[in-house]
Amino acid sequence: MSLSSRLKGLVNGNTVALLLLIAFLAIIPLTGHRFYMYIATLIMIMGMFAMGYNVLFGYVGLLSFGHGLFFGAGAYSTALFTLKVYSDPLVGVLITVPVALLTSIIVGVLTLKHGKVYFAILTLALSMIFWSALVKLRWLTGGTDGLVGIPKRGVFVDVSGPIVTYYFILAFFAVIMLGLYILNKSRYGLLLRALGANEDRLPFLGYSTFTLRMVALTISGTASALAGSLYAVFYSVVTPDVAYWTFGAEPLIMTLIGGPSYFLGPLIGALIFVPLTTVVARFAEYWMLLLGIALLAVILFFRGGLLGFLESLSRELKLGVYRRWRF
Repeated sequence: MSLSSRLKGLVNGNTVALLLLIAFLAIIPLTGHRFYMYIATLIMIMGMFAMGYNVLFGYVGLLSFGHGLFFGAGAYSTALFTLKVYSDPLVGVLITVPVALLTSIIVGVLTLKHGKVYFAILTLALSMIFWSALVKLRWLTGGTDGLVGIPKRGVFVDVSGPIVTYYFILAFFAVIMLGLYILNKSRYGLLLRALGANEDRLPFLGYSTFTLRMVALTISGTASALAGSLYAVFYSVVTPDVAYWTFGAEPLIMTLIGGPSYFLGPLIGALIFVPLTTVVARFAEYWMLLLGIALLAVILFFRGGLLGFLESLSRELKLGVYRRWRF
């Protein structure tokens, strides 16, 4: 296949939308509005979390209730490394990669040989074990108080300023998003989606179901851990709440809102979920009720997520615009 053919295969509606989104995020600090920067940073972090989660859920069809384990492992590995070993945020984020790979392999060995229902239950159990360890090992993790004062100033980078922190996170966001997009268009991405579509056929083609699931879990866990690492750098504090099962369910909610069958679906879900939770949280007494009603309406009346609804609408109007957003 020629280079031009490869490039043509990579360029579609998802490519344009992703590049436009990155460009839009890049100009937000120019507004000088701190709140916009705060919301955009959370969208990037939670968007990475949801996009990583969807490699396992949307591609392979495995439901995980314990992805807070990976997010928490990334956050705490960065916090512990920068506080106790080497005070540099860049190295602290990069050290998350081997930690995430090791964590993913351990979780995969313990869970992937079981059925889908058992996988969901086991990931939840492992996440709660990890959360309990974070609470009980107070001498190491700070217990329920967490770890505070995570350094933003180091030998290689200094992200102590809000704008520098923003672009630091944006750089990782762009790299992860483009990496996931290349995976989506690659042979492995096709195999992972084929596994999710019909896992009984792939063994007859000579592929190992366990190996492909392990690849998906490793990619998903690494992206989620990097999101947790950037979360720790952003807030300069991390608590066991990031490993609790309710937090681990948030990427699932974002994926369902945007549409798991679409590459950018989880990111669209994050664009909706983060501002929505931020706004309704102002109504301290009723915000969980309002959020629950809003999410219930999306799930019941927007089957296939927002992008699925728009595709159905475009099909009825015979436009077919949103078909190019699919995997």
